[in-house]
This record gives sequence, structure tokens and C-alpha cells, in this order.
Amino acid sequence: MKIDAAEVKRLRDAMGAGLMDCKKALIEANGDRAEAEKILKKKGMAKAQKKSDREAAEGKVIFEIAADGKKAVILEGNCETDFVANSDPFQAFLQEFAQAALAHDFDNATDFSQVKINGESVENARHAAVLKLGENIQLRRATTMNADGVIYGYTHGNKIAVLVALEKEDESLGKDIAMHIAAMNPAAVNEQDIPQEVLSEERAIYEAQLQDGNKPQEIKDKIIAGKLKKFASGLCLYGQAFVKDPKETIEDILQRKGNKVHKFIRFELGQNSEK
Repeated sequence: MKIDAAEVKRLRDAMGAGLMDCKKALIEANGDRAEAEKILKKKGMAKAQKKSDREAAEGKVIFEIAADGKKAVILEGNCETDFVANSDPFQAFLQEFAQAALAHDFDNATDFSQVKINGESVENARHAAVLKLGENIQLRRATTMNADGVIYGYTHGNKIAVLVALEKEDESLGKDIAMHIAAMNPAAVNEQDIPQEVLSEERAIYEAQLQDGNKPQEIKDKIIAGKLKKFASGLCLYGQAFVKDPKETIEDILQRKGNKVHKFIRFELGQNSEK
């Protein structure tokens, strides 16, 4: 049967599928647009299942902050090529999910079955994105941040995203510290927050270095303690020299501004780091 080009365009605008897919769906549905939409959705699911085993190593990390600044979501979405990662439809899919995800609480989650995007399940929205873009599209992980203070964010090349919660409102400071975290990747806010396994691994290195020396054990212990102190100071956010002005540490700046960092989350494409 002959299908009107305008009807094909209307179906494409509604579903985001390719022109030929829309035309074939309308032919299969005998011109019934509602039925053609169902056919396209089924094809989207089939394509998504078929492509789900293909490697999706590209993508973006983004964040969304609630209007009051007290809640935010940070997420990583993957696709197969950098071209699609930079496409408007892929970015729109991630942004729609992030906005919908603000209504929920996640702790580095990978299951988003409770989230609805424009009334549809996330999986249906993902199928639609696969149909539109022709690649394996995945939501790898997402985490929400709740704060009594104010949350600020920063993204670097869409490969790194940071959320940081300050005790007091200060947009310029918040963005500067988030940018520093993106660049320097601190292990924790303060020395006491550094994971014990990280310190234990570093201690083992120092012990091995001093093993063959003739120094008394108490001297070795003091040397190791000093090295660990220096290591921890450089590893935590407060002890690091500010990336924009190494003459000051982050702690110096916060004290001067009368502010504090409560917590931060840093997502890097393909990795995971939460403090």
C-alpha cells in the first residue's frame, strides 16, 4: 500500500525511529499509526536485546541538581561510539532519566526499575533510545546525594562529573572545589576518612623499603608514621594544594571562606569513586 510521506514524518517525530523503519511499520500496520507505534516499540525491544551483548565503552557522566540545591543525582550512561555519546538524543535520554531519578534515592545503583520517564519505564525509554540511535545503550550506575547544606557540580569533558556538598551557600567556591576534585581525585574529605585498606597497603610498602635497614624498630615506626601522615595529607581533599593556586590548600581556602565540605561524589567514565 502507498504510505503518505507526511504520515511517515509524523510517526518519526513521535517515535524518533528512522524514516525507513517508520515507513515499514506503517505498511505492516496498514496505515494504522497507533499500531505502527506498537510495531516500532517491539522492534526497539528486539534491537535492544540483540545489541545488549555489544561493548558499550563510550558514554557520558552527568548530574542533575534539584532546584533547592539539597538533592542531586549523578550517573553514567554508556553507548558504543563517541559520536553517539555526543548526540542530542543520547544526552536527552540521560538528562530525562536524571530528572526523573531525583524523586528516588540510589547508592551506586544499577537497577532503576522504579523510575518512570514520562510515564514509561526506564527500560522502555532505553529501548526507544536504541531504536533511535542504533547502538547498545546502557545506564551503568547512578547515585543520589542528599545534603543539609548546598550541592554544587562540575563536569569535565563529559568524562568526569563531581558533586560536592558545602555547609554554606557559595556558588563560586562550590564550583572551584568540584573542579579541583575532578582534576585531583582525592580519596576522602579528611585524613580520618581515608579507607583503612589504602593506608595498610601504603604502610606495607614503607615497611618493605625499611626491612633491610639497621635502624631500631622504634625509629622505623616513626619514619613510617611520618610517611603515612604526608601520604594521607596529600590524598585527602583538605590536605591537597588547590589546583588553581598551589600556594593554598583546600583547607586553607575553606577556613578563609568560613565554609566546610561535608561530602563529595566523583564519577569517571568506566570507573567508580564515592567519598
